[in-house]
Amino acid sequence: MKCNIVKDLLPLYCDKLTSQDSNEEIEKHLHECGECNAVYESMKQKEDDIKVPDKDVKPLKKVKKRTKLKVIGAVFGTIAVLAAVFVFVFWGVIPISSDKLHYTVTAKEVKSYCVESEERDKDGSYIYEYRSEFGDDFYPIPDGVKVKNEKWIDFEFEGACSCTNERTDYFVNDEGVNDYHIWIYPVIKLPFDDRGEYPNQYSWGTNDVKEGSTLTIHYRDKTETIDLWELYQKTVKE
Repeated sequence: MKCNIVKDLLPLYCDKLTSQDSNEEIEKHLHECGECNAVYESMKQKEDDIKVPDKDVKPLKKVKKRTKLKVIGAVFGTIAVLAAVFVFVFWGVIPISSDKLHYTVTAKEVKSYCVESEERDKDGSYIYEYRSEFGDDFYPIPDGVKVKNEKWIDFEFEGACSCTNERTDYFVNDEGVNDYHIWIYPVIKLPFDDRGEYPNQYSWGTNDVKEGSTLTIHYRDKTETIDLWELYQKTVKE
């Protein structure tokens, strides 16, 4: 086989596209011809050293980086959505509507006092115990303690839903009078959430009703501000 023919067939031979008979003739010629064998070795070396140019690699790296960022973004986006659903469904975001929430009120005057206990805090100071006349430890009243009359008012809220969650806050004005705020949310009860037999009920109260004290209930559709002092006076008389 002539050298020109072998050189023409070498690219196909390197790619293993020639027939078995052609392979035998080419290999026989390469064994006998140093010039053609050198060309063949050079072609093999070039194939082994072939590298993708940087201009082709850079776009691939960019695509890979963008794909990775998309995956990370999708993961964090999913986590954010699940967290938002959990907060909305099980924690509460939108307060209950006024027509879905009802409450009853009780008010009473209660005698109470504070007395030093035998326990001390970490600074060595005495810890004071609070005792009211509804407790078994109210009587006998220790000598020297000051008994005061507290004005208690209690709200029992009941929502037209399977379960509720709530948030309370308060502000104190310059006269030392409290302005209470409450939000009640309709939620779904978690399996491990022990709310008792009536998870749709919530009790709130204060034993420090003063003239000017208010309670603001934040509904979905409105807010209701209650004058606790007036309500206390009215409820006690009833």
